[in-house]
Amino acid sequence: MRLFRTTVILMAMLAAATACSRPPADDSGDWCTDAIAALTGERQRWYDYDKSHGGENEDLTWMIARPNPPATAQDIDGAEQRLGKRFDRQFRQWLEHANGWPFFFGTISLFSTDQLTKESRERSTLLRLLGEVDKSAADFGVRSLDDLILIGTDDTTRAFVLTVGCEGNSDCDSAPVWETEGEIRRFDNLRDYLTSTVEELKTLKQSP
Repeated sequence: MRLFRTTVILMAMLAAATACSRPPADDSGDWCTDAIAALTGERQRWYDYDKSHGGENEDLTWMIARPNPPATAQDIDGAEQRLGKRFDRQFRQWLEHANGWPFFFGTISLFSTDQLTKESRERSTLLRLLGEVDKSAADFGVRSLDDLILIGTDDTTRAFVLTVGCEGNSDCDSAPVWETEGEIRRFDNLRDYLTSTVEELKTLKQSP
């Protein structure tokens, strides 16, 4: 019995030590700076490849468009009020670094706070297309399509980037992100989505 009690105590101490040694959450938003740098580098490589493989006489500067300047707290609060939703911390951090980014991945652009709204042509198109392919709220794992926040689309309005607000409009660290163009791809959070985008850019064009 004494051996069992000692073992339990040691296991509890080990668990506590492990918990204390876990790396803290990145509250600073430095991950956004890293993501922007990685995306910028890969897009530049993609641009250089295309310019040297038949695009010498084309204007491809859209491929290396820079992110917009950071959003202010008032910008973010205003978007939340329009939508009636609380953004997760990762999305807020991203907006504080890049208030939208044109053509950040191919022809997909991420919206600025001014574009985050319930009523838009892009959102109407999204809902129509989802209906045409029989996609419902259940396919996204949400209660209603009204829960989805449209945060980006491509230049033909066929691909969309979506997220949701925090449950009960309370604070939350992160929220799922979906990319849909007929099929739905789910990511655990915005950081995961952007990391995946960097990896996709790496495979799109091999260095000359």
